[in-house]
Formats: sequence, C-alpha cells, structure tokens
Amino acid sequence: MWPLDANYGFLNGFRVQFQYPSRTIDGRSVLPLRELSRVLGIPLETVPGVSDGIRFGRLELYPSLKLARLDGKQVALVEVATVLENTMFVTARSLDVAINANVQFDTIQRLITLTIARDKGVDSTLPVARFATDKREYRLGEPVQFVKYSYDPNGVPITFEKFTGREEAYFTPGIKTISLQVTNKNGLVSTPFTQQIRVSSDVMFSLKDYGLRFTPVGRTIADRDVLSYPLPQIIREDEPTPLLLSDSPEEPDRSGLLYEDVVNGPARLIAYHSNGSSLPGRVLIWAANLETTPVQVRVSKFGETSATTVVATLGRASLLDFLTSGGRESLNLDAAKAAPLYLSQALDPGEGLNLMFDLETTGRVQLVSYFIEENLIQPVLNDLAGNLMLETLRNLPILERDGVHQRGTFYGAVRKVRIDLNQVGFGAATRLIVGDGVADPFVVGQDVLTGDQMVLKGNYGITYRITLENARGTVGAIVPRGGPYAGAMKVNGAYVAVPDSGTLFRNDLPAVFYRALDNTNRVELELIPASGSYLPINLVFYRVSGIPVAAR
Repeated sequence: MWPLDANYGFLNGFRVQFQYPSRTIDGRSVLPLRELSRVLGIPLETVPGVSDGIRFGRLELYPSLKLARLDGKQVALVEVATVLENTMFVTARSLDVAINANVQFDTIQRLITLTIARDKGVDSTLPVARFATDKREYRLGEPVQFVKYSYDPNGVPITFEKFTGREEAYFTPGIKTISLQVTNKNGLVSTPFTQQIRVSSDVMFSLKDYGLRFTPVGRTIADRDVLSYPLPQIIREDEPTPLLLSDSPEEPDRSGLLYEDVVNGPARLIAYHSNGSSLPGRVLIWAANLETTPVQVRVSKFGETSATTVVATLGRASLLDFLTSGGRESLNLDAAKAAPLYLSQALDPGEGLNLMFDLETTGRVQLVSYFIEENLIQPVLNDLAGNLMLETLRNLPILERDGVHQRGTFYGAVRKVRIDLNQVGFGAATRLIVGDGVADPFVVGQDVLTGDQMVLKGNYGITYRITLENARGTVGAIVPRGGPYAGAMKVNGAYVAVPDSGTLFRNDLPAVFYRALDNTNRVELELIPASGSYLPINLVFYRVSGIPVAAR
C-alpha cells in the first residue's frame, strides 16, 4: 500500500521508506520505477541495442525515443511513464500488465494498493468461495442476510460470483441448500461452498407483505387481487391548458402537413410519427407569428426520442427526457414571420420519433407539424426560414387521418387528482384507474383541420398531478391493464422509471413506485401516460399492516 504524495508505504504489513514519493500528474497516479523494483524485488534489465532502454517485467521504456512497449505493444512513453526531477515514474495503471499486479485506488484515503502473485505465469491456485447467513433458522417471509467473504489465496481479484438456492426470503418451509461459486480474474472457478438453513412454518411476512416492505422501487411484487380492489373517492379538477396532438397519420407515406393550430399562452405539443414512406424523411415543427408585433415562443420542457423502431422505447425515453428537461432556447419571431421550432434528424423508413413540448407564447402563434421527405428538405437545409422553404411548405398537401390514431387540440393538458388514503384500512388497498374512459373520463377536443370532434383515448400526453393525503404507512404500485406498459413518473420531485427496466405486461405483478413507511404523510405524484404503451393502467395504493399512521 502506497499513500499518494508520501515517501513511505506498507509491504505485507511492514512499513517501508521510499526515496521518492508517489505523485499525481494530470489526474494519473505515478510511482518511482527504481523504488518499485527495489521494494518488490523485480529487477530492472537493460534492453540490448538501445542505450537507455529499461525493462521492468513486460514494460520496456525508451526515454530517448519517447516510446515504450507494454506487453509487446508499442505506445508513446507519456502513456505509461514520465520523468520528474531526473527520475523515471511509471503509471500505476500500467503495472496491471507489466507485473501482473492488481491495482486498486482508494480516492477517499488517496491510497494505491498493489497485489502481486509471486508465481510464474498464470496462477493455478483456485479462488475460495465463502459466505455466511446471519442465522440458521428463519420464519416464512423473514429477510435473510448474507455476508460474502470469498477470496483468492494469491490476491487475484474475484470477478464473478454465482449463487444457487439463494433467495431474499423463503416462502415454503423446510431445509434450504445454498451454494456459491466464484471466478477470479484469470478465469479459475472455485469449488462450490454450501450452507443449509431451516425455514419453519411460522410466518413473518406473506409474499405480498414482504414485497410491499422490501422490494426496491421499480421492481414488481406478486398480487393476484389487483383488479378486485375498490376505487377510491377522489377530487378531480382539469386545467384548461391546450394539448396539440399530432399522431395521425401515425405513419405518413408521403410529405405533407400533419396537424396545425393556433396557441396564445401556455400549451403542450406532442408529435408521434414513424416514417411510412420509402425514402428517408424528417418531422418539422413550424412556428408562425400571427401578430403585427414580435412574439416569443418559450419552451420550458422538451423531450425527444428519435430514429428508433422500438415503440415502447419511443414513449418512455422521450417521457423521461421531457420530465427531466430544463427547456430549450426561446424562439423570437418578428411580426408576421415564421421559423422552425424543431427539425428531426433524418428517419429511415420504419423509424419513428416522439416529441413533447411544454411552451408558452407571448401572442398568437400558429404551430404546424410536417413530414418532409429528405429529397425535399435537403435543398433548403441551409436556409430553413428562407423563401424556398416557405414555398416548399405551401405546396405540401394536408394529410388525412389514418382512421386509427388521433390528432387534435384538447383542452385539459393537466388533470389534478386528490386522494385521502385514510379511506384505506390496514392490509387493504385501493386502485386509481388511469385512461379507461369511464372511471377516468377521456378528454374531448377537435381536429381543427376538419372540424371533427375528437376523443383523446387513453388520455395520452395528459399530466396527472396526484396528491395523496394521509399517505404514511402506504406503498404505491403501478400495474398494466390494457397491455404492455413502460413509463416514468415523478414522486415527491424524484424521477422513477416503471418498471426500472424492460416492460410491464402482467396485471398480477405491480411495480412499486413509492414507499412511505416513515413519517411521510403527503405524496405528490406526476404522471404522463407514455406514448407507445397500452392503457388503461392501475395505480394501486396499499395500506401496510403494522405501520402506524399519522394522527387523524
């Protein structure tokens, strides 16, 4: 062990002195070469044919040539060594290959630890697997604590471990056999190490209760009763902020206008499209000032996912991008002028994108979404606000809806819901349905291009701001009901992906998104149903048995 900037260290537990201290140069830790050779007993050899050539294990240094070789590969000298005060220093990282040393850095204590196997070539000594449990007997559903202390006799790092029979808790009684094998850096595998524990028939937690208490946020728990839970009494209020949705035709097969409307003040714009043509194409969002004075378009939030063919990825990634966004640079428009607010990268046939904007205008601005094939956009890429661009846009046809997906302007981009969880008893649960059109009514709007009334099925793109009162002692989980779902939400200001990876599919495996088992008495949720996923979904709120609630 060698503390940085110190002229002493410890060799096999004994203190040793060094003539020169270790250093940090340009963020790299370097050690004096001759001191390493002396203390470790690894000789320095001259390299024939080069006057100042030095060999240290598999590291060769040629200072006059400013070159080096590491395990036979030629590199610049500065990559592995440096000369300070007429003393050669080598980088700690190079010792991994040069002398087969395991190099570890402790950034807190500013300490370098070198572990070196003394035998020749690759060590053949097997690593040793070891672990222990905190007890020998457990109840059903009782957490099992594991302590792992595997090691390698020659200090070669353990790089992989494999348990069999290990569970966080066990839910059937009997003798449980648990084994561990470990693999070291050289690929050598230990013999299995086995322990047995006994699980009694006494119950600490059921499978569901265990999951409610201990399953990490973003992971699923087992609950077959989800769809039987009653609906809560709620207070609902919609804010009249307009939502402009461009999702039909979802797969335009030619260039054209997708949707347009006029906004004045705050608004949300969502575009969800895939390239259905045979050529590369782009999605353009165009902003035109309808006022006789300058206006500004301020974007407070922006999320984007593009150039992917994975539908669920489009929805969740753009949603997380949007939720964590700090906005974009404002667009300033002179009187009666227009300019692009957004232009996508080129999308190959079959590739899609999902865009979400929260914006505010200081006057009347017409927002238009277009799909433009690459052969039309290339000639005007260098002057997107020029006359040729304007002429190109004027000649584009209005594309018809595809008969399946939706477009339109919907007033009610924010839905506020308040739930008092005092109505949920110990061991019970309630579920809030999102996006079914019955318990959670769909927002109604209009396709301004045709005048047709539109229903925002699923309420995609709507922000649900859900306030949970008397939430202490509760756990929240999300479960799909309409099909696969991958989304995200904001919980008391923190962002949570649900699930933490992959996609939710089964309606008996809800994914935990918050746990309020401490003194938290109010939980604030912000949820936007993710595009590319299926609705409705259920938000389930469990009252955990045995957790005190706040005074009522």
